[in-house]
Amino acid sequence: MGKLSGVAKKRKRGEEEDQEEEEEGVVMKPRRVKYVNKQRVLLVGSRGITARQRHLMEDIGKLLPHHKPEAKFDSKGEPRQLNEICDLKSCTGCLYLESRKRTRLYAWFARSPAGPTVKFRVVNVHTMDELRLTGNCALGTRPLLCFDGTFDTKPHWKVCRELLSLTFGSPRGHPKSKPFFDHALTFSIIDDSIWVRHYQITTTTDDAKAAAKKKKLEKVLGRGDDDAQELEREQAAAAAAAEDDDTKLVEIGPRFVLAPVRILAGSFRGTTIFNDPLHADDDWADGAGQARARSSGQAPRGGQQNKMRTSSKNKNTKKNNASKYEARVRAKAQRQEHKAALALA
Repeated sequence: MGKLSGVAKKRKRGEEEDQEEEEEGVVMKPRRVKYVNKQRVLLVGSRGITARQRHLMEDIGKLLPHHKPEAKFDSKGEPRQLNEICDLKSCTGCLYLESRKRTRLYAWFARSPAGPTVKFRVVNVHTMDELRLTGNCALGTRPLLCFDGTFDTKPHWKVCRELLSLTFGSPRGHPKSKPFFDHALTFSIIDDSIWVRHYQITTTTDDAKAAAKKKKLEKVLGRGDDDAQELEREQAAAAAAAEDDDTKLVEIGPRFVLAPVRILAGSFRGTTIFNDPLHADDDWADGAGQARARSSGQAPRGGQQNKMRTSSKNKNTKKNNASKYEARVRAKAQRQEHKAALALA
């Protein structure tokens, strides 16, 4: 019989070790799941974001173990340039936080390169540093995504749910993620806006439950050893076990509200599938509404505005020149009078 090769020896040695562990009753560790669903999200903010908005972006990054950070993106450029960055970093999604005038914050959720794209207005932002809640979870664990039943009522809510689930859902087997769930993200629709909350999933151990039940029974029944009290104690323990719930939710943070503004068919481009008229005033203040008004003839064009500005500037300069000329004339007259007075003396 020929000699075994190195690979065959290792395989035989592994089979022998597995048989020994099975005979001894040793529980083997589960093997790591193969990383097949390779989903990556590009997390980027615009230039000029405030401190609170930057802290919110960092908190969101902690919830996404599959994200790839990027330096600040210049908001003056077109957002469709982010598709090239996603292609370079092998990202299938993008979360772009855009700050305008350091007061309004917008969140773009996009799937690159085909789309769609949802633009949200972010309001009521509370970061984890501001809240300082008691909840806590391990870094890199996969979250449970809980969506409200209202997401099934309208088509644009279904699109929002799909993009949120693809962005916040960590893929199974990701190298930076842990294969268990200890926190949950809830998405609830209230007043046509999505309220996002982050909770820790806690479970009480048997020892802790027994101690809590014992303290509860001692307060109610006392420490007597009579048969009647023991019977009452058993009944109270059964009632407490039925009422108590092992799983509880403790809020971690952050908190924010997403109000949908626009849905595009492509990735940062394409036709507008959905548009919310409640945010038309914001678009007008940012300049998009002014462009639409110029196209419809409701507002003066840029050339007319420039002409009005130049005419007002010319009037001001004429007034200033006239006042300067009058001052020179008065000064000349004063010098001539002074010379005449000196000549008479």
